[in-house]
Amino acid sequence: MLINQTFEIDSCDDVELNIKRTSKLEYRISYDDEKDIKAIVFIVGGFGANANISFLDFDREYIAKNFDVVVVHVFYHCFCARQSIDQKYNPKLIPNQDDLERINGILKNINLGHLSVNKDNFEQIIPLIEQKVNEMKQAGLVDENQKIELSCDFIPPNGDYQNYGIMAAIDHINALKDLVKRFPKFADLPKIYGGGSYGGYLSLLIAKIAPWYVDGVIDNSGVCLPFLACILGREMNQGEFYFEGSGYRLYCFVYKYWNRNMNSSYYFGDENYLIRAILNSNHLQIQSNLNKNTIFVSYHSIQDMGAPVQNKIELYKCYQELGYDVTLHLIKDENDIDGRFVKSLEHGLRMTDRALFRKELPLMLEKLQKRKSFMQENSISYPCGNKVFVFKDLEDKFELEMINKIKIKDIK
Repeated sequence: MLINQTFEIDSCDDVELNIKRTSKLEYRISYDDEKDIKAIVFIVGGFGANANISFLDFDREYIAKNFDVVVVHVFYHCFCARQSIDQKYNPKLIPNQDDLERINGILKNINLGHLSVNKDNFEQIIPLIEQKVNEMKQAGLVDENQKIELSCDFIPPNGDYQNYGIMAAIDHINALKDLVKRFPKFADLPKIYGGGSYGGYLSLLIAKIAPWYVDGVIDNSGVCLPFLACILGREMNQGEFYFEGSGYRLYCFVYKYWNRNMNSSYYFGDENYLIRAILNSNHLQIQSNLNKNTIFVSYHSIQDMGAPVQNKIELYKCYQELGYDVTLHLIKDENDIDGRFVKSLEHGLRMTDRALFRKELPLMLEKLQKRKSFMQENSISYPCGNKVFVFKDLEDKFELEMINKIKIKDIK
């Protein structure tokens, strides 16, 4: 019989920014209790995975029904980074003061100066702006293709914000540790992580910060280097995504604390970038010293504008030189589009997580059959600039500790 369960646990605080976490970590599992379970499979959702939780549940149940695995979805820190039809998982559109001043200026310029926008009525004002712009287009006062550009913050629920990568990756290991504590029979099974775009990146990052808990990675179009627009969006004046109508385009910035002010306690420094970089030869060597038995599989389009393919090619060369079992599927042109698995040459290939696992999970399970993957506590340290990032097991938890490098001056 198919079993579905949901758990809420304590996970990590934000060690980098010294921010105490206020939310619980939710994760969901599906498995058939009549099957001989062969592996733990984490479907790592990317941006937009929260759009419809029912679809998420359906995909997880599909994999659990069709393969001898327990399937896990972790609603990691800032999992809700896009719009959702489920209010519990739906962020809020909240403009900052600069956004409000800009919109009030626009209202005056289009003869809606009798209106005044604030945080509470912001979403109600947008349709009025669109209606006015369309009237102006019909009167021939503005170009038919012109759109008013607006901006606002996108505030995730539960006090979350975009930490980008580290907390989300740690959350998966804490979910794993809680899972095997509840179900000891799963503890020694191979552990597989996979997903598309940001989900692919997180899968690769999990293999970096906890290699002893990763037997396989199935990636679709994950970046190898941090995407700065998701970390410093406002400062780069680059919205992460937008909503639009016929008369407006609303750029959204997922709420975050990171900035480039060196005097700020939220400064995003070189060390914070380096720890998030998958393509880092020194770190890859450290990673391989703890586990060379991880199997890596990736799909990537040659024409990917969101995640440069050359980085993925270089990463897989490094993996191969270090002795890993790796397979990189490069999607080159229209001849590689089959309409069912690969549907586009753009970033993400329009490939669903379900299709990705349906294709690659049988091959991964075959390679991992009879492998014992013991839950053994360990730690890994990555030097990054003047900091050392230490990821380690501590009893029932997995955590990050940051240590300042000791500078030894020559004594003359």
